[in-house]
Amino acid sequence: MLYAIDVSKWQGTMDWRTVKKAGISHAMLRAGYGNSVRQTDPMFRQNAAGCAAQGVHWGAYWYSYATSPAQARQEARCCLQTLQGLRPELPVAYDIEYEPGILALDNATRTAMVKAFLEEVEAAGYYGILYASTDFIRNRLNWRELACYDVWAAQYGSACTCPLPYGIWQYSSKNALGVPGFGNALDCNRLYKDYPALIQKAGLNGFAAPTPDPVPDASTRKQLLTIGPVTNGDAADLQQLCESLGLTGAGLYTSAWADGDKLTQTLTIGPVSSGDAWYIMRRCAQLQLTDRGLYRSEYR
Repeated sequence: MLYAIDVSKWQGTMDWRTVKKAGISHAMLRAGYGNSVRQTDPMFRQNAAGCAAQGVHWGAYWYSYATSPAQARQEARCCLQTLQGLRPELPVAYDIEYEPGILALDNATRTAMVKAFLEEVEAAGYYGILYASTDFIRNRLNWRELACYDVWAAQYGSACTCPLPYGIWQYSSKNALGVPGFGNALDCNRLYKDYPALIQKAGLNGFAAPTPDPVPDASTRKQLLTIGPVTNGDAADLQQLCESLGLTGAGLYTSAWADGDKLTQTLTIGPVSSGDAWYIMRRCAQLQLTDRGLYRSEYR
């Protein structure tokens, strides 16, 4: 398990050398808030540079004041503009919280806002993630509609009961990691995925995906995916995704029982494009299959 802190201008000038010496190698930085690039966090660029200098992997989050999907898309564009020229190694998060304007909306509108922001981020080639409290996710979003997205869940205590699979858990706001200089006031997180590896392997966030050797024709490379053994539930989930990508209809999805009791399956998908492979890999990461070594890819 890895640990991370998240910071904004409210933490002042960060001493990232001290952070690294405290054993923290990951951080989420506030890039800004609202619907204007003028609302970039004044410490964001300095924090990003400080993290890079000390070898701290960083990602970004954008605090939302949007009250419609269109405004959420505009916030995403501001966030992306702020990230220009940078390569975050952790996800780019949509931070939706208990702002009065947001609370005045219904669950359907708030859910549409999450989709709008993350769709914009993903269309630009970034790894998007939803940040919200477990309470907000459970009671103020139609969370079942967001199962395709990774989640950074906030819930302070000894357990996280988020109804969606989550890759990051913000478990404390009281400097549970004991970073010097912050007393008992610093957000701390547990990370359950190797985001730098996932992001770089997929060629996201400004990184170029590793090129296999040899590469006969980069424009026509395909990937053959082998996934499993997985439960029948996970297999059904991945089959539904493959159907939406048109892979089952094209005969590019097959499954075989992996045990005599027919409780698990091994899936073979492809050959598929790198784009389709990324969507499938992201879903496998959300199902915690990649971390368990149950997702394999080879170029054909």
